[in-house]
Amino acid sequence: MQIERNRGLKLFTTFFLIYFCITYVPIEGNTGFGIGRIVACSLAIIMMLMYSLKLSKAMIIGFIYLAYQFTSASFHPESWRWSTLLFSTAFVLSYISIYNFVVVEKVFSIEHFIKICKWIMMAYFVVCIIQQTLIVLGITYLPLVNMMYTLNRGIGCQSLSLEPSHSARIMLVLYYAYIKCSEYKRGEGAFTLQELFSGEQRWVTIRFLWMMLTMGSGTAFVCLILFSLYFVRRHNWYYVIPILAICYTLIQASGIEALDRATSTIEATSTLNAKTVRETDGSAAARITPILNSLNADFTKFDTWFGEGIDASLMDKAKRTIFDDYGLLFYFITLLLNFSCAYNFWSLATIFMFAGVGGGAGGNIYYAWALMMVMTCVKYFHDNQENPEIYEDDEEEHEEITIDTETTNA
Repeated sequence: MQIERNRGLKLFTTFFLIYFCITYVPIEGNTGFGIGRIVACSLAIIMMLMYSLKLSKAMIIGFIYLAYQFTSASFHPESWRWSTLLFSTAFVLSYISIYNFVVVEKVFSIEHFIKICKWIMMAYFVVCIIQQTLIVLGITYLPLVNMMYTLNRGIGCQSLSLEPSHSARIMLVLYYAYIKCSEYKRGEGAFTLQELFSGEQRWVTIRFLWMMLTMGSGTAFVCLILFSLYFVRRHNWYYVIPILAICYTLIQASGIEALDRATSTIEATSTLNAKTVRETDGSAAARITPILNSLNADFTKFDTWFGEGIDASLMDKAKRTIFDDYGLLFYFITLLLNFSCAYNFWSLATIFMFAGVGGGAGGNIYYAWALMMVMTCVKYFHDNQENPEIYEDDEEEHEEITIDTETTNA
């Protein structure tokens, strides 16, 4: 009975992670949160109530998160909106469910999680190739394969997400998760660049690079630049950094629009001037200027600490910060949830998170929570590398028990 229960939880958690990392627009709509995700979140919460209603870090901090969010919103009843708060509740409770299944119930072996990462990336790649082939043939609208609008970016496409920038984030985190967990599995430390292009990593890496380089997203190139930090070590930083600088210069000289946007955005961000970022790239500014504005917020104001109400950040986009709606205290709670349950502070994943490409709590963005769930699995396997349980698959154990029973009966 226990084995069947664990296999059921494993199957559901696998389904949930895959489903949350994929957006089929005809079902989910232009917001990425349609009836399909509502059903998935409801099922996750029901499964937790039935099979894993156990106290955990995610549950404790998650309830503090929701309690504070509702309290902060109540300070500004004129902006109160139930739909926003209920969506937030659904995301948090769903996250707690997946956390409990992965960390408390231990439904995944590291091998199974690596397969999940590969499956999702393969699905994105296949759809990417189909969409790019159709674009070459002159077809830019075909809902059946998730082509909902014309991008006008050459063969750039969104694959299985709402837009190319979402695909870039999702592919970055999944590839990072695949590489890190493959590290833990082999127990020999970080991969070299040569190793990523050999053995079982070769085709995963080639597919990843093809998507990132051809999807037509400036975010994808920012993701690649950030991932290149994976190869920087104490013993090689003095020649890796110049190599990255040379690559950066070549990128600037390439004349490729997405590359130009990425490098121009990085340069503008380095000035720490929100106006400069807005003038350089309006799309990137929506994600970067709130961070820069936060550095110059008035920390003597009550609203800075406790929030200005739901959607306050939409009132003046040029001046918004990362904590307008619910305040700086809420932001600290989101960091507590992130680092307690999903991210190791001294890791590349933390850079991804603060750069806005690695997911995390704090908003009602579906892919941010999906990526946080992926990172939760990575953190779980990182923290349990010495535990033999993470290398054991419950299906293999079930087969062994069946064989032993049959042998005994014989």
